[in-house]
Amino acid sequence: MQRVIIQRASTREVLTYDFRGLSFSTVTRELSAVGTMPVSVKAAQGKSIASDGRPLFDEWGTIITLDDDGQIRFRGLVTELEYAGPEWKLTVSALPTVLYGCPYDDAPYYGAEVDPASIVRKLVAHAQSFPDSDLGITVVGSTPVKVGSFSTQRRIEAEAYYDEKVRDYKAENKTLQALRKVVAATRKTAASQRSTRAGSSKDLSAAKKDLTAAKRAQTAAESALKAAQKTKDSAKIAAAQAALTAAKAGVTSAAGTVKARQDALDGRDDTLTATNARIKTQQAAVDAQAAIVKTMKERKDKASELKSAAQQAESEDGGAYALEAWEAQDCGRLIDDLAKDAPFDWVEEHYWSGDLPQTRIRIAYPRTGRRLSGDSDPTFQQGVNITVQLQPTTSGGDFANTVFGIGAGEGAGSVRRLISKRDGRVRRVATLQSKDIKSKQEMVTRLQAELVARQQTLAVDSITVANHPNSPRGTYGLGDDIYVQGRVPHYGEFGLWHRIVGLTEKTDGTTEVSLQLTDSFTYGAGVD
Repeated sequence: MQRVIIQRASTREVLTYDFRGLSFSTVTRELSAVGTMPVSVKAAQGKSIASDGRPLFDEWGTIITLDDDGQIRFRGLVTELEYAGPEWKLTVSALPTVLYGCPYDDAPYYGAEVDPASIVRKLVAHAQSFPDSDLGITVVGSTPVKVGSFSTQRRIEAEAYYDEKVRDYKAENKTLQALRKVVAATRKTAASQRSTRAGSSKDLSAAKKDLTAAKRAQTAAESALKAAQKTKDSAKIAAAQAALTAAKAGVTSAAGTVKARQDALDGRDDTLTATNARIKTQQAAVDAQAAIVKTMKERKDKASELKSAAQQAESEDGGAYALEAWEAQDCGRLIDDLAKDAPFDWVEEHYWSGDLPQTRIRIAYPRTGRRLSGDSDPTFQQGVNITVQLQPTTSGGDFANTVFGIGAGEGAGSVRRLISKRDGRVRRVATLQSKDIKSKQEMVTRLQAELVARQQTLAVDSITVANHPNSPRGTYGLGDDIYVQGRVPHYGEFGLWHRIVGLTEKTDGTTEVSLQLTDSFTYGAGVD
């Protein structure tokens, strides 16, 4: 028996275990994508107020679970409400819809050789780590794939080491410049002292000349006294004696000046000698510090080389798998990219835990589903169980037998690869540009998938399948490869393997099956 369970999304509180009055036309499940379930309800019921005082049907506030005899067919969040007259239209989106539009804004994460399934778990947990965000979604499954390398950590360490050496160099160079300023100031002082000494030396020379002149005057006075004494003239003798006495006093004074100026010059010589000694000591300190600075510069330059090598290594191998808040990376889109690059599939699974419905994401590596080619497997043939005329589409504009890719990096340093397949047709090139491709191997994987997808341009996008003995519901599922057969006007007999990427089950018993060419998928291992 079918029943509807309604929960408040923010608390997961069950508001009712058996709501009556909802109408379901289709249930759509998607491979590695968010499925939807359109629902209608009469306006009177749509206006219902739940026991918590909030509207029973609240955009982004209500979880609806469709259960059929203990098997949960669909579980999702009401994401849109359309008030259409007497009947309301609700869009119920699978719970992983909350991952899309949710930016990663946690601490930086750099994963090296990590299973992408672990990253999916981290992203899902992060999206549900905030108030009113925990929908109870869990992730199961793993892959042998490893993403990210240790080169980012090595680059971070190399940059930190380089920054440390730059700081060391700058600190020692600052000390060197300070020492050079000191010795320059001392040299300036010495130059001033030499200038002062030169003046003192000139003063001493002048004093010595004065002393010589005074001694000549004294000698002349002595001669004059002797001449006066011969005249026996007491007046002349007295005058000559007075002149001699004055001359001797002049010599004594001049000699004193010479001595004072000699002492001053000797003092300035001592000061200059001490200053020159300081210059010698300070210059020795400068020379020693210059040697230290030279060593620090050599270490800084070596660290720069190591940093450049680490950056180059990271550029070549793509580095760690980075989650950085400042990039505002969308959690849902990140999971899509991981699934595409690994590759792996993910599907929703619903189950009961006690009396509460639960949802988990199952990661399947390299894929989910299988090739339905056995005798007991369902078949899909137009006119038998395919109820709508096949309408394959083809576009020659999409064809390419050579694919050129440009990834992360700039100019000549960007990740670039080209792969080709000679198939008898003229060379036609498709270009893939994606800055999120950080390694050569990742680029090759993406280009291989792109080349395969562009080789076969004839495909069927969808088929409508009856609930027929050849294809009972439940005998085929998301990820299965099915062989689609029929006859197409203007083309003839048609038969190609396609992969099921979406299932829309309708109330009339038919199922619309969304398809993509099997050859457009690249797996990490063979198909069962």
